[in-house]
Amino acid sequence: MAQECPTCGQIYGIMHTCPGAITSTTLPPEKEWTPPGHFALFFYFHEAVGVARFDDGAIRGAAKDEMAFIYGAFFWLIGRLLIYGIPMIPLFRAASRGYSLRWPQIFLGLIIVVFIDAMLFCAQYGIAHVLARWWFGARGSYPAILRAMLMGSVVLWVYAIPVAGPLAASLWMVAVLMRVFEEVDGVERMKAFCLAAGVGITFWLITLTILASRRH
Repeated sequence: MAQECPTCGQIYGIMHTCPGAITSTTLPPEKEWTPPGHFALFFYFHEAVGVARFDDGAIRGAAKDEMAFIYGAFFWLIGRLLIYGIPMIPLFRAASRGYSLRWPQIFLGLIIVVFIDAMLFCAQYGIAHVLARWWFGARGSYPAILRAMLMGSVVLWVYAIPVAGPLAASLWMVAVLMRVFEEVDGVERMKAFCLAAGVGITFWLITLTILASRRH
């Protein structure tokens, strides 16, 4: 009768020479997240890139680190300013040619839009997390999801790439959300993908509807 060695895990029949505990040579050890206790912008930027690259250790570390919320919010803000700043380039060119612009109104409008965007960001991932708990038995927490997504929002910086940037940034954020659901909420990959894509498309359509209504 075949038996399994409790030490090395090998299956054997009658005789067995145990080689001892077998250490995996294919899977690297999980990356450790050791946040410094001081101002560490470059450390968190490096970890944000890790989240963007779907590094499981970086994602779980960001979800647990309270400081990741602050640095992640800063990275998110830079991404949003790039998104709004690129269409404003003609305004800056006009100002450089001597045209008079109402800068206080422009900056006030920018602040309002960024604030609304932040509220939509929190609502989008809050709703996604609630649906994940409701449908798929997710076990993570909303603050953990938010911290990881803020760190992953560094992918919004590719929006500055002409033509392909906006689409690449949108799809990349959906992919980051899928991995965050998988690592932080414990949702299976295909379920996480469907939920991330569904939430992303829904909020994209809502945004388009709001923009279209303002034009009329």
